Amino acid sequence: MLDVLVVEDHVDLAEEVVSYLRARGMTVRAADSGRTMDQAIAERRPDVILLDLGLPEEDGVSIARRLAAGVRPGDPGFGVVVITARGRVEDRILGLNAGADIYLVKPLDMRELEAAIGAVVRRRGGGAPLAARPWRLETSRWRLLTPGGTAVSLSDVEVRLLTPFFDAPESVIERRVLADRLAVDDRGIDLLVHRLRRKVESEAGEILPLRTLRSRGYAFAAPVAP
Repeated sequence: MLDVLVVEDHVDLAEEVVSYLRARGMTVRAADSGRTMDQAIAERRPDVILLDLGLPEEDGVSIARRLAAGVRPGDPGFGVVVITARGRVEDRILGLNAGADIYLVKPLDMRELEAAIGAVVRRRGGGAPLAARPWRLETSRWRLLTPGGTAVSLSDVEVRLLTPFFDAPESVIERRVLADRLAVDDRGIDLLVHRLRRKVESEAGEILPLRTLRSRGYAFAAPVAP
Protein backbone atom coordinates (compact mmCIF):
# COMPACT_ATOMS: atom_id res chain seq x y z
CA MET A 1 0.00 0.00 0.00
CA LEU A 2 1.33 3.41 -0.97
CA ASP A 3 2.53 5.40 2.06
CA VAL A 4 2.04 9.18 1.95
CA LEU A 5 3.13 11.78 4.50
CA VAL A 6 1.30 15.14 4.38
CA VAL A 7 3.40 18.00 5.81
CA GLU A 8 0.91 20.85 6.16
CA ASP A 9 0.21 23.20 9.09
CA HIS A 10 -3.32 24.20 8.03
CA VAL A 11 -5.43 21.67 9.90
CA ASP A 12 -8.53 21.76 7.68
CA LEU A 13 -6.57 21.24 4.47
CA ALA A 14 -4.43 18.50 6.03
CA GLU A 15 -7.56 16.67 7.19
CA GLU A 16 -9.15 16.99 3.75
CA VAL A 17 -6.07 15.63 1.98
CA VAL A 18 -5.63 12.78 4.47
CA SER A 19 -9.28 11.77 4.19
CA TYR A 20 -9.33 11.87 0.40
CA LEU A 21 -6.13 9.89 -0.07
CA ARG A 22 -7.17 7.28 2.49
CA ALA A 23 -10.39 6.86 0.55
CA ARG A 24 -8.22 6.23 -2.52
CA GLY A 25 -6.57 3.29 -0.79
CA MET A 26 -3.37 4.89 0.51
CA THR A 27 -1.79 4.86 3.96
CA VAL A 28 -1.64 8.52 4.98
CA ARG A 29 -0.19 10.39 7.96
CA ALA A 30 0.10 14.10 8.69
CA ALA A 31 2.78 16.33 10.20
CA ASP A 32 2.60 20.08 10.81
CA SER A 33 6.29 21.03 10.76
CA GLY A 34 9.73 19.86 9.70
CA ARG A 35 10.33 18.53 13.20
CA THR A 36 7.19 16.37 13.28
CA MET A 37 7.94 15.28 9.71
CA ASP A 38 11.35 13.99 10.83
CA GLN A 39 9.69 12.06 13.65
CA ALA A 40 7.18 10.50 11.25
CA ILE A 41 9.93 9.49 8.81
CA ALA A 42 11.93 7.94 11.64
CA GLU A 43 8.90 5.84 12.59
CA ARG A 44 8.18 4.70 9.02
CA ARG A 45 9.62 5.78 5.71
CA PRO A 46 6.94 7.17 3.34
CA ASP A 47 6.88 6.69 -0.43
CA VAL A 48 5.75 10.26 -1.14
CA ILE A 49 5.87 13.47 0.91
CA LEU A 50 3.35 16.25 0.24
CA LEU A 51 5.17 19.37 1.39
CA ASP A 52 3.76 22.82 2.10
CA LEU A 53 6.31 25.61 1.68
CA GLY A 54 4.89 28.00 4.30
CA LEU A 55 5.59 25.98 7.42
CA PRO A 56 6.46 27.22 10.92
CA GLU A 57 9.97 26.80 12.34
CA GLU A 58 11.54 25.65 9.05
CA ASP A 59 10.55 26.74 5.55
CA GLY A 60 9.43 24.05 3.11
CA VAL A 61 12.15 24.94 0.61
CA SER A 62 14.78 24.29 3.29
CA ILE A 63 13.08 20.99 4.14
CA ALA A 64 13.05 19.93 0.47
CA ARG A 65 16.76 20.68 0.17
CA ARG A 66 17.45 18.76 3.35
CA LEU A 67 15.49 15.74 2.11
CA ALA A 68 17.38 15.78 -1.18
CA ALA A 69 20.78 16.19 0.49
CA GLY A 70 20.14 13.33 2.88
CA VAL A 71 19.69 10.69 0.20
CA ARG A 72 22.43 8.06 0.17
CA PRO A 73 24.03 6.73 -3.06
CA GLY A 74 21.70 4.15 -4.57
CA ASP A 75 18.77 5.35 -2.48
CA PRO A 76 15.85 6.50 -4.68
CA GLY A 77 14.94 9.07 -2.02
CA PHE A 78 11.52 10.48 -1.32
CA GLY A 79 8.98 11.50 -3.90
CA VAL A 80 8.18 15.14 -3.05
CA VAL A 81 5.08 17.00 -4.21
CA VAL A 82 5.08 20.65 -3.16
CA ILE A 83 1.65 22.10 -2.28
CA THR A 84 1.71 25.84 -1.72
CA ALA A 85 -0.02 29.17 -2.21
CA ARG A 86 3.14 30.58 -3.79
CA GLY A 87 2.30 30.62 -7.49
CA ARG A 88 4.98 32.85 -9.03
CA VAL A 89 7.29 31.34 -11.63
CA GLU A 90 10.27 32.20 -9.43
CA ASP A 91 8.77 30.23 -6.55
CA ARG A 92 8.09 27.24 -8.81
CA ILE A 93 11.68 27.25 -10.01
CA LEU A 94 12.94 27.55 -6.43
CA GLY A 95 10.81 24.61 -5.29
CA LEU A 96 11.78 22.38 -8.19
CA ASN A 97 15.46 23.20 -7.83
CA ALA A 98 15.22 22.39 -4.12
CA GLY A 99 14.28 18.82 -4.99
CA ALA A 100 10.51 18.73 -5.55
CA ASP A 101 9.24 16.35 -8.23
CA ILE A 102 6.00 18.28 -8.83
CA TYR A 103 4.81 21.75 -7.79
CA LEU A 104 1.07 22.29 -7.15
CA VAL A 105 -0.52 25.64 -6.30
CA LYS A 106 -3.42 25.99 -3.84
CA PRO A 107 -6.37 25.77 -3.89
CA LEU A 108 -5.87 22.09 -4.59
CA ASP A 109 -8.00 19.88 -6.79
CA MET A 110 -7.86 16.49 -5.06
CA ARG A 111 -7.99 14.64 -8.37
CA GLU A 112 -4.96 16.56 -9.62
CA LEU A 113 -3.15 15.83 -6.36
CA GLU A 114 -3.87 12.11 -6.71
CA ALA A 115 -2.63 12.18 -10.30
CA ALA A 116 0.55 13.97 -9.19
CA ILE A 117 1.24 11.31 -6.57
CA GLY A 118 0.73 8.58 -9.15
CA ALA A 119 3.09 10.33 -11.57
CA VAL A 120 5.80 10.64 -8.91
CA VAL A 121 5.47 6.97 -7.94
CA ARG A 122 5.66 5.82 -11.57
CA ARG A 123 8.64 8.09 -12.22
CA ARG A 124 10.47 6.51 -9.29
CA GLY A 125 9.62 2.97 -10.33
CA GLY A 126 6.87 2.17 -7.84
CA GLY A 127 3.34 0.93 -8.29
CA ALA A 128 0.20 2.95 -8.85
CA PRO A 129 -2.16 3.96 -6.05
CA LEU A 130 -4.74 1.36 -5.08
CA ALA A 131 -8.31 1.50 -6.31
CA ALA A 132 -10.71 3.77 -4.49
CA ARG A 133 -12.60 2.60 -1.44
CA PRO A 134 -15.74 4.75 -1.41
CA TRP A 135 -17.95 6.08 1.34
CA ARG A 136 -21.43 4.53 1.29
CA LEU A 137 -24.72 5.95 2.57
CA GLU A 138 -27.33 3.34 3.45
CA THR A 139 -30.47 5.43 3.87
CA SER A 140 -32.71 2.42 4.56
CA ARG A 141 -30.50 1.41 7.50
CA TRP A 142 -29.71 4.99 8.61
CA ARG A 143 -25.96 4.54 8.55
CA LEU A 144 -22.77 5.73 6.85
CA LEU A 145 -20.12 3.19 5.86
CA THR A 146 -16.57 4.58 5.89
CA PRO A 147 -13.74 3.43 3.58
CA GLY A 148 -12.27 1.61 6.56
CA GLY A 149 -15.45 -0.46 6.92
CA THR A 150 -16.93 1.17 10.04
CA ALA A 151 -20.71 1.72 10.13
CA VAL A 152 -21.70 5.03 11.73
CA SER A 153 -25.35 5.24 12.80
CA LEU A 154 -27.13 8.39 11.62
CA SER A 155 -30.13 10.37 12.76
CA ASP A 156 -32.92 11.31 10.34
CA VAL A 157 -31.56 14.83 9.90
CA GLU A 158 -28.02 13.50 9.26
CA VAL A 159 -29.34 11.19 6.56
CA ARG A 160 -31.18 14.10 4.93
CA LEU A 161 -28.02 16.22 5.17
CA LEU A 162 -25.83 13.64 3.42
CA THR A 163 -28.26 12.33 0.78
CA PRO A 164 -27.72 15.16 -1.79
CA PHE A 165 -23.97 14.52 -1.84
CA PHE A 166 -24.49 10.85 -2.63
CA ASP A 167 -27.22 11.55 -5.18
CA ALA A 168 -24.96 13.96 -7.07
CA PRO A 169 -21.31 12.92 -6.52
CA GLU A 170 -18.64 15.62 -7.03
CA SER A 171 -21.29 18.36 -6.96
CA VAL A 172 -21.31 21.47 -4.79
CA ILE A 173 -24.52 21.64 -2.77
CA GLU A 174 -25.49 25.23 -2.10
CA ARG A 175 -26.27 26.39 1.41
CA ARG A 176 -29.77 27.50 0.49
CA VAL A 177 -30.54 24.03 -0.89
CA LEU A 178 -29.46 22.42 2.38
CA ALA A 179 -31.25 25.08 4.41
CA ASP A 180 -34.53 24.45 2.57
CA ARG A 181 -34.09 20.69 2.81
CA LEU A 182 -33.40 20.69 6.53
CA ALA A 183 -35.54 23.70 7.50
CA VAL A 184 -32.67 25.42 9.33
CA ASP A 185 -30.62 28.58 8.85
CA ASP A 186 -26.93 28.84 7.90
CA ARG A 187 -25.80 28.57 11.49
CA GLY A 188 -27.89 25.44 11.91
CA ILE A 189 -26.26 23.83 8.86
CA ASP A 190 -22.77 24.63 10.15
CA LEU A 191 -23.64 23.13 13.53
CA LEU A 192 -25.02 19.93 11.95
CA VAL A 193 -21.93 19.52 9.79
CA HIS A 194 -19.61 20.16 12.73
CA ARG A 195 -21.37 17.61 14.92
CA LEU A 196 -21.42 14.99 12.16
CA ARG A 197 -17.69 15.44 11.51
CA ARG A 198 -16.96 14.95 15.21
CA LYS A 199 -19.25 11.92 15.34
CA VAL A 200 -17.58 10.17 12.40
CA GLU A 201 -14.09 10.90 13.71
CA SER A 202 -15.01 9.70 17.21
CA GLU A 203 -16.71 6.48 16.12
CA ALA A 204 -14.68 5.54 13.05
CA GLY A 205 -11.34 7.32 13.51
CA GLU A 206 -11.72 8.79 10.01
CA ILE A 207 -12.21 12.35 8.80
CA LEU A 208 -15.55 13.02 7.12
CA PRO A 209 -14.54 14.67 3.81
CA LEU A 210 -17.41 17.15 3.82
CA ARG A 211 -15.65 20.29 2.63
CA THR A 212 -16.87 23.82 3.34
CA LEU A 213 -16.69 26.12 0.30
CA ARG A 214 -16.98 29.71 1.43
CA SER A 215 -19.90 31.65 -0.06
CA ARG A 216 -20.95 28.56 -2.03
CA GLY A 217 -21.89 25.62 0.14
CA TYR A 218 -20.47 22.16 0.71
CA ALA A 219 -18.88 19.37 -1.32
CA PHE A 220 -18.05 15.76 -0.48
CA ALA A 221 -14.35 15.55 -1.36
CA ALA A 222 -14.00 11.78 -1.68
CA PRO A 223 -15.41 8.94 -3.80
CA VAL A 224 -18.91 7.79 -2.91
CA ALA A 225 -21.02 4.77 -3.82
CA PRO A 226 -24.82 4.39 -3.91
